[in-house]
Amino acid sequence: MPKSVAKKKRLRSKKKSSLKSGAEQIAENVRLKEELDATRSYLQSIVEEQRTTEEELRSANEEIHSSNEELQSINEELETAKEELQSTNEELMTVNEELQNRNDDLTQLNNDLNNLLNSVNIPIVMLGNNLRVRRFTPMAERVMNLIPADVGRHITDIRPNLRIPDLKRSISRVIDSLQIQEFDIEDTNGRWYSMRIRPYRTFDNKIDGVIIVLLDLDPRLHPPVPPR
Repeated sequence: MPKSVAKKKRLRSKKKSSLKSGAEQIAENVRLKEELDATRSYLQSIVEEQRTTEEELRSANEEIHSSNEELQSINEELETAKEELQSTNEELMTVNEELQNRNDDLTQLNNDLNNLLNSVNIPIVMLGNNLRVRRFTPMAERVMNLIPADVGRHITDIRPNLRIPDLKRSISRVIDSLQIQEFDIEDTNGRWYSMRIRPYRTFDNKIDGVIIVLLDLDPRLHPPVPPR
């Protein structure tokens, strides 16, 4: 074979090999470019997701901060309410002590009054403005025909052992006029008493009923005869 022909064959083979290598290089470049574009897209999505996550975390952090402030405010309000409640409890304890002291005083006064009335050997009856029995002495039980259960009953419902013309009118006259009424009356056994009806005055000078007092006149009207 002539040398020129062999040379041409080598050139063609070399050219074909070169063309084939160039095509493969182009294909590889296209593949690499596609992978690079896919990687860029993937990285871009990661960056966007990161940004979204950071915004969500920032929003959550702001909400947590706001919640902490609200909780702190609630705690302050609870602390204030606790202090107010403690102060109220102290005031209630003070008021309770005062009421207890007043109750003790009233109990003592009631005991004193009961002992005083039980010690007085005089028929005495206390009535309210409604003409209901409030208190009476042991001596009034016999003269006025009273029993402990009569406390709270209207005086007109009582049938005393006395001949009284119109007790209700006399009591009403005392309450209206604030003048003491006094008259002599006789019991069913012929014993005479001086009945005095006076207004019942409170500490602040208000009229809250009447007090009926019976004084035995029999010793003066029928003095005992000395022995001979």
